[in-house]
Amino acid sequence: MNEAAFLRFAGWTAYFNAAVFLFSLVALMIFFSIGGIWGRINDSLSVIWMISYLPLAVALYLTTRSVNAPVSLVSTIVGIIAMLAFVVMQTLLVLGQVRFEQTFSAVLASTAIVGLFVLVQGLLARSVGLLSPGLIWVMVIYGLASVIGAVGFQIGGETHPLAMVGLLLTAIAGLVWVIWFGRLLLIESVAVALASSA
Repeated sequence: MNEAAFLRFAGWTAYFNAAVFLFSLVALMIFFSIGGIWGRINDSLSVIWMISYLPLAVALYLTTRSVNAPVSLVSTIVGIIAMLAFVVMQTLLVLGQVRFEQTFSAVLASTAIVGLFVLVQGLLARSVGLLSPGLIWVMVIYGLASVIGAVGFQIGGETHPLAMVGLLLTAIAGLVWVIWFGRLLLIESVAVALASSA
C-alpha cells in the first residue's frame, strides 16, 4: 500500500473512529446516570476507539514530517505509546484483570498525552498549507481540552467543572477534527499531495 492509499484508508478510519466515539459517549452518559453494564460497554468501545486512532497517528506523521521530522517523529512515537498503553489498560479492565482505581490515573494521563500529540501535530501542520487554520484550531482545542478534562477528572471526578468542560470540548472538538481530517484524506488529490509533501 503506497502512502496516498494509506492516507485514504486512514480517512475511512477517521469516520469509524468518530462513530465509535459517539457510541462510547452515549454509553458513558448512560453509565453515569444508571450504572450497570454500561460502564463495561463504554470501556470496551474505548479500546476500539483508541485502536482506530493508530492509523490517524501515522497519517498525521506523514502529513507533518516534512515540516520538522524530529519533532513529528518523537511526538508520534510518544502518542502511539500512549495509545497502546491506553488499549492495554482498558483491555485488562474489561477482562477483569485490574480494577478501575488501579488504572484510573494512568488512563487519564494516556488520554491527555494523545490529546497533546494531536495538538503538536496540528501546530506542525500549520506550515504544510494543506490543512486549514480552522482544522488546526480544532486540533489545538482538542489537545488542550483533553488535558483540562484529565486534570479535572483527577481532582474531583466527573462532576468537577474542569472535567465537565474538558469532556464537552473534547467530545465536540474530537469529533470535528477526526471527521474534518478524514474528509480531507478521502479526497484523492489531497491524499496524493500530502503523501508527496512528506
